[in-house]
Amino acid sequence: MKRIFFLILGTVCLASCTYHGQINPHNNFKNTHSKIIPVSVLLRTDTAFPKEFLITEADNKGTQAFVLDIQDRVLIDITNALGTLFQTVDAGKGSLQNQYDYVAIASLEASLTRTHCEGELAKWAMAHEGLCTLLKISFYHPGKEEPFWTVSATRWREFRTPGFASSVRWFNQHTYIFSPVLTPIYMQSQGHKLRRQFENNLTEILQDILTQIESTRTRFVQENRSFKDTNVQNYVE
Repeated sequence: MKRIFFLILGTVCLASCTYHGQINPHNNFKNTHSKIIPVSVLLRTDTAFPKEFLITEADNKGTQAFVLDIQDRVLIDITNALGTLFQTVDAGKGSLQNQYDYVAIASLEASLTRTHCEGELAKWAMAHEGLCTLLKISFYHPGKEEPFWTVSATRWREFRTPGFASSVRWFNQHTYIFSPVLTPIYMQSQGHKLRRQFENNLTEILQDILTQIESTRTRFVQENRSFKDTNVQNYVE
């Protein structure tokens, strides 16, 4: 009987050591720029963009897993953000690319690390991890394999355990009998904080990327004209 009890206890604890949370789209990007860049952009949705992130947190008592469900929510954010700068921005499959001036492909990474995203050792790194988030967007001419420009931005936020969650964790580590109750409480507290940090990171990253694009707006217009002129010349020849 005792063996069955501990087997059930272990199964419950294992299941409760994973957090599942959905990322909420920001959907509130405002156009703070003087002029719209007069080109159209297709953000491809048929690339290897992640549908979820599995982020793990390890300690001397085991490993906790946090699953952030992204699906198309981040692509919606990217589309809305780029839409404040470019004349037309749509999300769709690569088969539509010839209808647009540019094709954009995004890549996203997220992980808990004791170093900044650039590899620099973070302050208090031996004591606390941080959430590193990296977003990269590459712009292509339709049908081309090499991007004509790539823009990226990162954010690193210290990820500390909230006071309440820390107390729950300490108590749970010393009284395993209450793990089926305490572990889910701890995981929900940690998971909610991690999800909010990811959302905040993404919002700030997109603002950084918009600023970078704005500072080189003429690049898109001139590059688009040059590309079209070259295509027309090649067609005539």
